[in-house]
Amino acid sequence: MLKIALCDDNQCAINQYAELIFQIAKKHQINIQLSSYLSGESLLFHYSEAPEQTDIIFLDVMMGKTDGMETARKLRDYDCKAQIVFLTSYEDYVYEAFDVNALQYLLKDNTSTEKFEEVFLKAAELASKKEEELFTFEFDGKTSAIPIHQISYFEIWQRIVTVHYSDGKTAKFYGSMERIENKLSGKNFVRSHRSYLIHLSYIAIFRQQTVQLKTGETVPVGVTYVQSLKRAFSDYISRFHIYNSKILS
Repeated sequence: MLKIALCDDNQCAINQYAELIFQIAKKHQINIQLSSYLSGESLLFHYSEAPEQTDIIFLDVMMGKTDGMETARKLRDYDCKAQIVFLTSYEDYVYEAFDVNALQYLLKDNTSTEKFEEVFLKAAELASKKEEELFTFEFDGKTSAIPIHQISYFEIWQRIVTVHYSDGKTAKFYGSMERIENKLSGKNFVRSHRSYLIHLSYIAIFRQQTVQLKTGETVPVGVTYVQSLKRAFSDYISRFHIYNSKILS
């Protein structure tokens, strides 16, 4: 059973989207339990009492004392692994949603029933995966594994690869960028330099010859990789920002 939380300070919006969620779940024969909350504070209180009982969270942005972004940040601080979908009337906060690893950011007035269903099914698929995706490697006869979502970038020097993860940690192994790229195909990793492979979700700022990551680290960008990196990041944002169909076309 998927446990879903719907948080919005507008009861009419809660009723509308609760009905839609139940319709989609019934259509696809998904067993769900839905709880609704009229404030970020009430959702946070529920989560602190039963953290394992939330798989998907639909969250409004502009609410009372604790807005949606602050609620999401606190949930992540509590190590909440739920799929978060922002469902709001305000476009201004889409980039902040990256910081809390939200699955999608939807505008209420610009999101069709079909788009909402698409996002719900994606969230349900991800929430149903019991095992976290791991990047595994061997070094000095020891096998290690790191959650892929924690990896910010890889760098290589004379066949020794350093993986940077979890806000400052590193690990080393022998390999090649080509093999790592193949292993992580479809996981949003892109070359910024012949010796660097970046996780797109960690990019914060593009500079002239570098990229600053959300971790505070700076990674070089080679001249021959600038355009392909920017295109990949633009495509990544477009996939995230799906409420605007013009971006997807």
